[in-house]
Amino acid sequence: MKPPTQSSNSTWNITRIGLIGSALILVAAITYNYSSERTVLDSGSGNESPANSSAGASPAPLPDTIMQASINLLDGQKTRLADYSGKVLVVDLWATWCGPCIQEIPHLVQIARDYKSKGVEVIGLTNEDPELYTETVKKFAADFKINYPIGWADEPMRIGLTRERGAIPQTYIIGRDGKVLKHFVGFHPRLSVPQMKAAIEAAIAEG
Repeated sequence: MKPPTQSSNSTWNITRIGLIGSALILVAAITYNYSSERTVLDSGSGNESPANSSAGASPAPLPDTIMQASINLLDGQKTRLADYSGKVLVVDLWATWCGPCIQEIPHLVQIARDYKSKGVEVIGLTNEDPELYTETVKKFAADFKINYPIGWADEPMRIGLTRERGAIPQTYIIGRDGKVLKHFVGFHPRLSVPQMKAAIEAAIAEG
């Protein structure tokens, strides 16, 4: 048998590097998917975590400073989260540049359409600067046919909703009594929507 040539050694080295690279990409993809699922499954960790709610702990309301804060809407009107008392409220903190937010918004549009007659309201709060991004947000809302109010989350509102977990989107499902039933951090196409709808249905059933 002839000893391997330098050319064959080089080919084998290149092949080996390619196999190692493919393996690393596969591991990274699996890790990303697992992390994304954990983001949704662990959503709401803290005082209003889904785990605590499902375990029977009493869900708590958002702070009064958040519920009573005045929110400037994209159409020039003002509102407060407290104004939705008696409704099941979906609050979404988002931005036009956020990839997962863009994935989530068509589902929120569908939720707003399907559940409005059942007393459910959706409001989106962008954390962008209204002085710089008003036209960007208006175009985005038109392009995505957003059918629910869009408002501006100022710094106190943003900090109050994110609870120092800076990732967006963050989505709250709030019952008719103003208490948080579910808090999602991030968005996963396969897991988030069924969990959101389940929380909304539970809130509707509570009356």
